[in-house]
Amino acid sequence: MTCPELFRLDPRTTLAVVGTLNVVMFSAGFTGGDAAARLIFLLIPAVLAVGVGRIAAALAYLAVSLSALAVERWLLAGDLAGAGALLTGLAGLVSRLAPGLFMGYVAVVSIRVSEFMASLEELRIPRQLVIPAAVVLRFLPTVGEESAAVATAMSARGVSLLRVGPLPWLEYRLIPLLISTVKSGEELSQAALTRGLGRPGRAERICRIGLRPPDVVTLLTCLAGLGVWIVG
Repeated sequence: MTCPELFRLDPRTTLAVVGTLNVVMFSAGFTGGDAAARLIFLLIPAVLAVGVGRIAAALAYLAVSLSALAVERWLLAGDLAGAGALLTGLAGLVSRLAPGLFMGYVAVVSIRVSEFMASLEELRIPRQLVIPAAVVLRFLPTVGEESAAVATAMSARGVSLLRVGPLPWLEYRLIPLLISTVKSGEELSQAALTRGLGRPGRAERICRIGLRPPDVVTLLTCLAGLGVWIVG
């Protein structure tokens, strides 16, 4: 059973958050305003995930990210040597990568292709870039569904990593996945052409895009985090 969506952002807002978040997470330091800015941008993807009904994913993300951040802060406060320095680097990498990766996940599950294309066309982005981006956005969830189907089929046939070994397991997992994703890609291309995706001229769209209260709040939060980072 899926949780109903509380709010959804305009695709342009989501893309702006993705870009700003990654810049701050990989540029900010460890203390003062930099640490506060990192915490703000760490929390934003979790709130947005809850907004589109992905509560379990948001909780798992918070558990991993906050744990990595706490370990990083704790180790930096001590005397780093040997394994401590290695663990600090690993925790720092996780705390910086996880928000960007999870925000990308939120973007994929929340952005609808029609709204995405309409938003990019409003920004006057060439169709040569809009169409491939829309196909990739639609293709990524398909890869996840195909991977889950392959995993279910392997489990039903008793094919496990411990039973067959790493190389045969990888072969059994990747070859069906590659074949199914190629077939799905062809079907997506045919569906796109059938819907007139490649026709010349600007398409008329019935979806509604634009800034709404959730977009304004999200953008203000990003600006606040960006200001804390710059000032701090």
